[in-house]
Amino acid sequence: MKERISEKGFSYIDVMIAIVILMVGILAMLSALTANLARAMESEKRVVAKQIALSTIESIISAKEIRRAGVFEGWESIRNTDALPAGGVFLAGTTPIREELGWDGVAGTADDACPASGPCAVTGRPTNNSRVIDGFSRQIVITDVEDPERPSPTYPITRRRIDVHVDYFVNQATRRETVSTILTRYEVTE
Repeated sequence: MKERISEKGFSYIDVMIAIVILMVGILAMLSALTANLARAMESEKRVVAKQIALSTIESIISAKEIRRAGVFEGWESIRNTDALPAGGVFLAGTTPIREELGWDGVAGTADDACPASGPCAVTGRPTNNSRVIDGFSRQIVITDVEDPERPSPTYPITRRRIDVHVDYFVNQATRRETVSTILTRYEVTE
């Protein structure tokens, strides 16, 4: 008498189905890992952009208290260069960001926000040869805020809104980080 030996195991189709299921899982895991790495890079650049914007706001707030004849006239200098009345020191439009602030120590002025093609040279001041921070640009927008209880032009403007936009590039896409504040003019007048 001959015993029948049954063949047990997986068929070719079972193996192919298992391989397809494993491949789908591996591809999903790889795409999640890639997305995670991209987010980590974006997160790092976002933190840098936020810090640049916050330090720019601090610089503008300190500039309000600076009084140097022909350079800063305190509150009256806290305007964009294209705003009326004239006298603003903060360059309008999007400008590159340099590692050093320049002679005046204030971010966004002519001695540190010049075009990236060369050094920032302002007549009568030392040249700013610091490197441009690649992948970042800054825009400072300063807007007068009317006080309904003290309308202009009868009363002078005592509030200005400062918006600092820092653009940065991640994976060939532009992102923007914005920080805003209201700056007030509180001083004792005699």
